Amino acid sequence: MPAYLYAQVTTPCENTKRTYADFQGSIQYGVKILGGSLIMGTISDAPNAVNGQVSDASTIGVGLGLAGLASSTQFLQFTNTSGTGPRSIPANTPATVKISLPTEVLSVLSGVEIGSFTDLQPVSAVWPLGGLLGAGHDAGYTATMNPIYNSTNIAGVISGSGEMEITVSPNQVYNGIYVKVSGNLLSVALSAKVFHAYIMEVTTDKVDCDEVIDVLSGVQPSVVGGVLNTTGKVTDPFNAIDNDKDSYALMDVGLSVLNKIFLTAIFNKPSQPKDSVSIILAKPGGGLLDLSLLTGFTIQPYLNGAKAGDPFNNVGTFLNLRLFPGSTDKYVLTFPVSEVYDRLEITTGGLAGVLGSLKIYDIKRKLAKPRTLTDPVAEDIRTVCEGATTTFAVNNPQDCTEYKWYDAETGGTLLNTGLTYTPPSNLAAGEYHYYVQASRTYCITATSERLKVKLNVNPLPTLIVPGATICSGSSTTLAVTHPDADFTYNWYTSSSGGTPFNVGSTYTTPQLTANTTYYVEAINTLTGCENAGGAKAVEVKVKQYAAVPAIIGTATMCGGTTSVFTNAYPNGTWSSSDIGIATVDGAGLVTAVAAGNVVISYTVADDATYCGKKVDFNLAVNPQPNLTLGPDPGICEGLSTTKLTYTHPVSNPVSYSISWVGNLLPVVSDQILPANEITINIPPTTPVAVYQGNLTIKNANGCERNIPFSFRVKLVPHKPTVSIN
Repeated sequence: MPAYLYAQVTTPCENTKRTYADFQGSIQYGVKILGGSLIMGTISDAPNAVNGQVSDASTIGVGLGLAGLASSTQFLQFTNTSGTGPRSIPANTPATVKISLPTEVLSVLSGVEIGSFTDLQPVSAVWPLGGLLGAGHDAGYTATMNPIYNSTNIAGVISGSGEMEITVSPNQVYNGIYVKVSGNLLSVALSAKVFHAYIMEVTTDKVDCDEVIDVLSGVQPSVVGGVLNTTGKVTDPFNAIDNDKDSYALMDVGLSVLNKIFLTAIFNKPSQPKDSVSIILAKPGGGLLDLSLLTGFTIQPYLNGAKAGDPFNNVGTFLNLRLFPGSTDKYVLTFPVSEVYDRLEITTGGLAGVLGSLKIYDIKRKLAKPRTLTDPVAEDIRTVCEGATTTFAVNNPQDCTEYKWYDAETGGTLLNTGLTYTPPSNLAAGEYHYYVQASRTYCITATSERLKVKLNVNPLPTLIVPGATICSGSSTTLAVTHPDADFTYNWYTSSSGGTPFNVGSTYTTPQLTANTTYYVEAINTLTGCENAGGAKAVEVKVKQYAAVPAIIGTATMCGGTTSVFTNAYPNGTWSSSDIGIATVDGAGLVTAVAAGNVVISYTVADDATYCGKKVDFNLAVNPQPNLTLGPDPGICEGLSTTKLTYTHPVSNPVSYSISWVGNLLPVVSDQILPANEITINIPPTTPVAVYQGNLTIKNANGCERNIPFSFRVKLVPHKPTVSIN
């Protein structure tokens, strides 16, 4: 870039835009000589300098003539925001003027002057001697002028031919900037193009930050090449920024490859660090292009007229040269720029043997693509379990930049604005893609490519472990429903986990006397995911037994007898362990059937509160004694003793008693049973009759049996009376 003073310094995130001078006036001085000859300043296309079109320019100049005899001045004035009258620009406010100087001017820069002005006024033409002879000027404008660059110092800011910007900072209030060319000592014809003048001002409007709003081009003479050998040129420079991928600017070094051709793209706003640049270029005539051919080709970023870092060239490994999609001879050169810059200067030439010319099709700037990983090539893939989430974060954030997260590569739904994005924690298992895009906070279209990040949500293990209800003092086995071989099942005594006391899909508890809760977790050994909600509580409810009292009843019974057993607990069920020995009915009536030992039970069923309980009563059933009586005994009237015989005694009868129906005969109680026969004693006066008796025999267990029998008192015939007469 030509060396010149550039003072358009702005705060990094301050939103500024150009305000162009929008009113112009000019004046041409000259000399008239007798005979009609005229040495005069000239101007053409004057309105072009204030029409707002950066590629349009006026042309001011002077022809051949003596030093100081002719000049041309153009004033570019800023208008008040009301639209009328000149605007007063505060002192020390930088203003920039874009001009173009041809090669032949470089050796006579003493004829160029740039400065500020106030009090622009129209004036009429003034020519002495009736306009026939002498110095004068045509009608135009004059102003109070404050020269800033002139013959004494302008060489320090102009070092090449072509378009350039020169920034001045007047030390007093001003209304605009002027450019003046004058006749010079060498009497060389001079001309300059004046494109526009502008100041930078803060605005609340959004602007197209990454737009290339202007372009400069020309030749920078080298020490070897010399000022007058600047034969190169840039043809159609604005084609490099017209967004047409088929039009191009041609950078042609010409015959003197030792001079440098430059093409400078001026962006609407400064970049941020790491913003990238892409340039579409090609060799004239087509053919392959690689970095080795770009010797002498450099790209230098600038900020406010100062170099922003080192230049980029073909030896930098950061340069990425690839074929433009769909083309066989156009290439895209892409690289990030670490420094903040507001313009890029492309130069070629300056060395023998360099590529003589280049086509520049397009120059673009892009925001740095957001990164969530240090490695810009790696894909950010996160894996979580259902119910969990993770946070993606931009790790290369830029100032003045907003980061937006979407659910699609283009368009889509805006999910969040900020440096981070945390997906919802209620996502179903599956794969999800998110995209983050950078955009300048004060820009219209300045956006980066979207970075894709991926979230894999693994399903949680299913876990069903039924609880159990047991009776106090019992154990139970708890088991996972439909266990999975890929899962690990850990059992804990606390919801907070710790060291598992059991690992496996089942667990057999010890005997429990109170409600006990265990905690089980399922972990997928492949994904590490744990079942939803953490360790699952599995409760073993322990029911106490019903308070059933003991059975009240007799411990021994004799066969053939009955007894009522009782229990105060309601709604129980009676049962016998052997109904061949004893039976029991629903009311607790026990009937002894045969000798033996039997258990009489009272059972209470389970209910919602208690476990059922069975209480037992051990009953011994003793046998009844028995014997076989002989023929019913009889006795003759008047006698008092007879025998009741018996055989086949059973169950060891040991005593006997005799009672009589109607109590007609004497009762015998608890006498030792003699063997084989029982003596019956009756009063000798017992009347003749048949008497019904009951023989009661008992054994040592106290069991007895009643055996009825009959006893006859027989009439004894009277002896005949014999009378012996």
